[in-house]
Amino acid sequence: MLDSRPVSAQAEGIAETARAQIGRAYRAGGRTEQGFDCSGLVQYCYARHGLAIPRTAAKQAEYGIKVCELRAGDILVFAPGLFSLHTGIYVGNGLFVHAPGKGRSVEICRLDARHWQKIFVGARRFPPNS
Repeated sequence: MLDSRPVSAQAEGIAETARAQIGRAYRAGGRTEQGFDCSGLVQYCYARHGLAIPRTAAKQAEYGIKVCELRAGDILVFAPGLFSLHTGIYVGNGLFVHAPGKGRSVEICRLDARHWQKIFVGARRFPPNS
């Protein structure tokens, strides 16, 4: 599941920007350092490195290249509910950063945790990390 090939400096920068947001507040519709929702966090991290990607989790889940082997900077897609999607950024070593929801803050989690494995639906990669 993990890709051993090196990632681009831009992709590593995206992962580092995601790590730097840990502890920031969750805010519905948020896409700034004052607060993030899941897709807002992903969009913000990519924008900081010159990449314009869709705003919503549903659009992020369709955009880019579907990948099976993860590299830092990839977008992870989860289906926590029947009609909802959630996104986060893979940062390497089996870890990802995401904005979990109301009353919580941006956090880092293990992708191999049972909860995340149960709702994980795939990963997307955007150039130039391809």
